[in-house]
Amino acid sequence: METKTKQLKKDLLTWYTNNKRSFSWRNTNDPWKIFLIEIISQQTQINRANTYYKIFIKKFPTPESMSKSSLKTILKMWSGLGYNNRAKRLYESSKILAEQGFEGIYPNFEILPGVGAYTKNAILSFAYGDNVLAVDTNLQRVIIRYFGIDDTKDYVRKYSNLLLENINSKDINQAFMDFGSSICTSSNAKCGICPLEKNCKKYFLNSKNSIKKFKGSNRELRGKIIRLLLKENQISVKELEKKIGEDESRIITAITGLKNDGLLKIRKNNIIEIISK
Repeated sequence: METKTKQLKKDLLTWYTNNKRSFSWRNTNDPWKIFLIEIISQQTQINRANTYYKIFIKKFPTPESMSKSSLKTILKMWSGLGYNNRAKRLYESSKILAEQGFEGIYPNFEILPGVGAYTKNAILSFAYGDNVLAVDTNLQRVIIRYFGIDDTKDYVRKYSNLLLENINSKDINQAFMDFGSSICTSSNAKCGICPLEKNCKKYFLNSKNSIKKFKGSNRELRGKIIRLLLKENQISVKELEKKIGEDESRIITAITGLKNDGLLKIRKNNIIEIISK
């Protein structure tokens, strides 16, 4: 496994040198820029995320500038990205960062809303140059297929130091991301042109989890409600039902979820509006 890991590392970095993608945030060590693209790109294709990133970083070049804005403004700019909870967590994080700064909470970035192990390590690697592996779905997919294993936890625990040895962690992390996004993709993997193919086990796991359809889903309904509220400012539940054209029970479920997530509030007479702060 050690010898094969060294070969994977060598072949992957060679491929990356010739095929790495170019984005402005890859040429910076500004933690705010790194944090912003990481939050925006969650569950979003990188090229689409990059388009939104350019809009956000222009309006909010610092966490302080975002913290002085409003949740409603952030949600308007976020429209089209989906998963509005991410926008709320981004806004909440900007307030923490405006007060304490990245250096004030380094390296404990997991205290920021919505930041897990991957995002924490991405900031540590890309902004601070720390020798850590940012384990995302791309890295996991490549490791699973290449070594023919069902889970990456033990592998990462045993061999992450070998993958990170004598290199900039930024390079290996971005190499896995780019390779998993363009060659070793989740579906229709390009094995025919893969430089790792001759040593790869080609172990394709059959996922038992069906992909939830967006059309007609609660997530789609929640998005419709947020977009309508951004346009109307406030609206009664009854009027909302008429304009959305969904069953009352589904509307109530979606509204309750949005309320629990802190995205909207219900006033007297069942008037709902987006929380501004």
